Amino acid sequence: MNANNKVGISLMKSEETQATLDYLSETAPGVNVSDRDCFYKIEREDKLSFDMDGISDHLGRDLDTDIFLVNMSTYYGRIVVSDGLIEIFSEIEPERFKE
Repeated sequence: MNANNKVGISLMKSEETQATLDYLSETAPGVNVSDRDCFYKIEREDKLSFDMDGISDHLGRDLDTDIFLVNMSTYYGRIVVSDGLIEIFSEIEPERFKE
């Protein structure tokens, strides 16, 4: 993994986090998950994307961005939080924000 392109997040262990890991196993090839006792460290090159509808499907109930963020202890990269979607980019200004 190239350190300059790496993004990451730490999520406390919970039902929501387990559903997130299940979601990532299907949607994020190349994701690296490290078990750190009471939390998981999740890393990937370039971008991590967390779609609340997709995670909710694995959880079996609705999950919103606020509850997802309660489980987050830290992240690195540029985070963009919107309704139903959390993305972490390695770029300072992701392509979608450039004019």
